[in-house]
Amino acid sequence: MPNIREIAKRAGVGIATVSRYINNTGYVSDDAKQKIQKEIDNLNYTPNALARAIFTRESKIIGLMIPNISNPFFNQITTIIEKYSEKMGYTLFLCNTEDNKEKEAKYLEVLKSYRVEGIIALRSQCREEYLNVQIPVVSFENYILPSIPIVSSDNYNGGKMAFEHLYKKGCRNILHIKGPKAFEATERRCEGFVDGAKEKDIKVDIVEFENDFHVEMLEENLSGIKNIEDYDGIFVFNDIAAAVVMKYLKERQIMIPDKIQIIGFDNSFIGELLHPSLTTIHQPIKELGILAVELLIQLINQEEVDIKEYLIETKLIQRETTKHRLTGE
Repeated sequence: MPNIREIAKRAGVGIATVSRYINNTGYVSDDAKQKIQKEIDNLNYTPNALARAIFTRESKIIGLMIPNISNPFFNQITTIIEKYSEKMGYTLFLCNTEDNKEKEAKYLEVLKSYRVEGIIALRSQCREEYLNVQIPVVSFENYILPSIPIVSSDNYNGGKMAFEHLYKKGCRNILHIKGPKAFEATERRCEGFVDGAKEKDIKVDIVEFENDFHVEMLEENLSGIKNIEDYDGIFVFNDIAAAVVMKYLKERQIMIPDKIQIIGFDNSFIGELLHPSLTTIHQPIKELGILAVELLIQLINQEEVDIKEYLIETKLIQRETTKHRLTGE
């Protein structure tokens, strides 16, 4: 395999001159440039990106911690982050953590060894482990450390919006299916939903699911809900879980939205594909992904960044799982 020593020998220049040319770190004469490039082409040489990163301290790589690549929402935001990172001159190193703390910690070590310039951590399950990370980090949804900014949708107001919508549609016997306690975003959705109910003096039942995506586990959780047909409105913590709820109800010939109205959260692409199509709370995926990359690059460039939680507004997307007519109080 060719290396810079062989290129230098064939081009009749010093190794340091080849290094300066490849890494663009100093003066190289035009004559030397031509000789070096000729031998690079002859040998079909590809520079070692890791070695270059060590030498220049610029790998142009961003590490992305994603909890579940199969979840439509995280699939979509990963695509946004990858495209915008590429536009800004960075390559993405994707790490699928599966919401596993040990796996995320291992990936942190891998990213450090590859000299990534920054990390975007989606729904991180680690905290102390980031104390040893001496590179810029931006968090999505979860608090990690006081030194790390957070990008998130306004999940609290989104949850409140979900209740207000079901209430306006006449629902009074309402169930909220919430996500695991470890997920800060779904906890805030639950808080907003419950607070909205309190303002109307409505008591809502709450059932916690143990997982946010695996269909078999979601179906097992559903089977434990007694008399689900007695509810007239259900708010589900994300769209994929809402799809499983819809499937469960349809199998029992419970009509949606005539008998039970349903609202999800995320506005991932799956909502429009369901029948009936899913009413949901929209997370501005494009804005969230771009903001996370912009903040990280600012930190990489040592620009001044406010270390705070950046909340992006949510909005209601009404489709067919809630009634289009209003019901008076």
